[in-house]
Amino acid sequence: MPPTATLENIKAYQQKVEKDKITAHNLPPCPRCSVDSSFFKIHAYRERRFLIIIEMLIKVAHCSLVRFICPGCGKTFTFYPDFAIPHKHYTQPSITGFCAAYLQSDGMTYQRAVMVDDSTPGYPHSNATLAPSTIHRWITTLSRFIHTCRTALMLLLEQNPVLSICRDLARLVIPQRKFKTNPRKKQLAACRQLVIIDAVFQATFKTSIFTNLATRCAFG
Repeated sequence: MPPTATLENIKAYQQKVEKDKITAHNLPPCPRCSVDSSFFKIHAYRERRFLIIIEMLIKVAHCSLVRFICPGCGKTFTFYPDFAIPHKHYTQPSITGFCAAYLQSDGMTYQRAVMVDDSTPGYPHSNATLAPSTIHRWITTLSRFIHTCRTALMLLLEQNPVLSICRDLARLVIPQRKFKTNPRKKQLAACRQLVIIDAVFQATFKTSIFTNLATRCAFG
């Protein structure tokens, strides 16, 4: 079973929100007027529904996300905790975990990727389950984190200039059966690169690229 955020993770973050311990220092400068994020002010709170997988059941947890406002131009920004990805209800560990399961095995299908011990995570009191097409959409989302991956690579090479990760990424091959068009091939390759970069980043810095880096790169 791929990892997931826990109720404890979400509750702990909610407590930080309630104690005003969430700051904007990890957000990038305002893209509209270049004001540094340290000057941002809290603008509003927005409740967000998260889906976590516990013992093969998809359960709902709620948490407040903090929105900040730029004092220079009035543009607003949402601060996402490390278990969240913009516009996604499932938590980041689940998204990256299921995508990795699909990408790291040449023979893996979307249908098999959502199955754990011959069953698929489902909703309590419902026949609905995690749909295979959901992984397809998650891969599309993660493939767009180009700036985040490039920044992570630069940090890794600064830490260890002889690291072989660039050569390893260049040798990646996406099986023909997994795509029908070149744009989809590029998305699959970009997502697989992200999974590999994050694994090396965690081994090197003891933290995920999603903890702070993706936020500073505006999830791009």
